[in-house]
Amino acid sequence: MITDDTLREGLQTPGFSFTIDEKLKMAEILGNSGITRALVSYPSAHISEEEITRKIVERNYFKEVFGLGRTLELDIDKIYSTGANISLHLPFTLEDMDSVLKAVRYASSKGRIVEVGLVDVTRFTDKELISLATKVSEAGADVIQLPDTKGLATPFRMRNIVELVKKNVSSMLEVHCHNDNGSSVANALAGIEAGADYVDCSIFGIGERNGITDLASIVSILELEGQKTGVNIKSLLKCYDFLHDLILEKIGPSLFDANFPVFGENTSVHTAGTHAASSRVFTGSKYSINVYTGKHMIKNILRTLNIDIPDDMLTKLVGMIKDISVSTGKSVNVEQISKMCRELIEDEKSIS
Repeated sequence: MITDDTLREGLQTPGFSFTIDEKLKMAEILGNSGITRALVSYPSAHISEEEITRKIVERNYFKEVFGLGRTLELDIDKIYSTGANISLHLPFTLEDMDSVLKAVRYASSKGRIVEVGLVDVTRFTDKELISLATKVSEAGADVIQLPDTKGLATPFRMRNIVELVKKNVSSMLEVHCHNDNGSSVANALAGIEAGADYVDCSIFGIGERNGITDLASIVSILELEGQKTGVNIKSLLKCYDFLHDLILEKIGPSLFDANFPVFGENTSVHTAGTHAASSRVFTGSKYSINVYTGKHMIKNILRTLNIDIPDDMLTKLVGMIKDISVSTGKSVNVEQISKMCRELIEDEKSIS
């Protein structure tokens, strides 16, 4: 019932990043605590994400390992090449459903478990949700994830969403609840009560903006209700200790204040490049920059610095930013980006 998302969603925590070794160590500790299902990476984001996924699969830390990507054959092939199961998220604008469903069918043909996230489920009417879930299920999704991407759901709404989808599809269901309003645990439990098969969680609930459902909270509550999760709470504490030390080293205790629901500053900070590129959906203008950044985000930051560079130079700059973030295990700040960009411009001038 538990899906751990610390290694993927957690990398979207504002101001935070992992090195390859830190990710692998966290995977090992999570596996030793009884976690059997984990979403560990976004392989199309950077070569390090591919490497991490392969190693986690090879070392058999989890029974089921997933990599996340877009509904594109390129992303699907990258995930497949790592040996992981395939998790896909739909675009934030569903203008070309034929291409989306074609990609889901392509993923299904690979012979791995295919999970598809219907991002931002609260934006859909009941009729739209039934139609979308049915099409995705019929295209071959083994699991349909129902993400409250913007953290706007209530327990009542999440329960209704899960019940509605469950009545209309044969796929298994997973809930993924963000904590902007402090209701992620309650929303996740409501989803489970309504029949969700899996719940997506992370250590300390870390993730995009102020995070998602906290893993220990869900495990503890489910165990109190007599549901066996297979997770050893005492062993799980080692995961919290390990991540706690990383957070204090990289950010400091201020993260826990910044992650506070409603008032915490992280509720308006975006890390995922796909979020930054969807400004019609995500209105926050603050960014955290690491290996999950994208060209759109960096272009927006350069615009605030009155810097305009050609697309090929932008691609090179984004690659440099990702490399630095992975090697240092830290997010990259605006001053670093400005310096790297100006150095690229000077190098280009010297060559020409």
